[in-house]
Amino acid sequence: MEQKISDTAIIYPGVTIGDHVVIHDYVVIYPEVVIQDGVEIFDHCVIGKTPRTAGSSKRKVNQNYKKTIIGKETVLSVGCVIYTGTVIGEKTLLGDHASLREDCVVGSNCILARNVSVNYNTKIGDFTKIMDNTHITGNVLIEDHVFISVLVATTNDNLIGKGSAFDEVREVGPHIKHGATIGAAANILPAVTVGVNAIVGAGSVVTKDVPDEKVVMGIPARVVREV
Repeated sequence: MEQKISDTAIIYPGVTIGDHVVIHDYVVIYPEVVIQDGVEIFDHCVIGKTPRTAGSSKRKVNQNYKKTIIGKETVLSVGCVIYTGTVIGEKTLLGDHASLREDCVVGSNCILARNVSVNYNTKIGDFTKIMDNTHITGNVLIEDHVFISVLVATTNDNLIGKGSAFDEVREVGPHIKHGATIGAAANILPAVTVGVNAIVGAGSVVTKDVPDEKVVMGIPARVVREV
């Protein structure tokens, strides 16, 4: 078993590390994390972190450590933060300072580029690419072979945080289906479905469902043509 683990890394009891793993300086790995074979983790990454809330937070969080898995040959670039309970597939790349909150699932052969943030309980399929500075909100479903460009924003609460309590049923993010493309700086509102192979134009605000194989543009986004 060959591993290269920096002397400055902090690895808690209960961590499992596979063969041919490289862990660089100042990495912190919390309990219940499984690092599979061939993973490389760059400087200052934090893996298996438990969530915390502020006094004003309406959503309750579980602060216990849960199984967190980093799949074979995945690369975590500088400063990534992976919360507990998240599972990342094989041969996926997370760019510098990408962040994944608790209980997320990311498929294999994905790219989550620099400064991408993914909130809680979100599922991302295989071969999906999410570009720099995009925010994926909580309770989102993104299927396989999706491309999401830079500066895209997704939301999951039409009350904009003014509800009296967190509602797991009501506060649901978008569902982006297989092969869809989201242009730069688009905004996708709560509970919207973007159809199979659909295209959302740059800067659009998507307030209602996008049919399969259609191109939408504008504010609000409207169908302009077939793909």
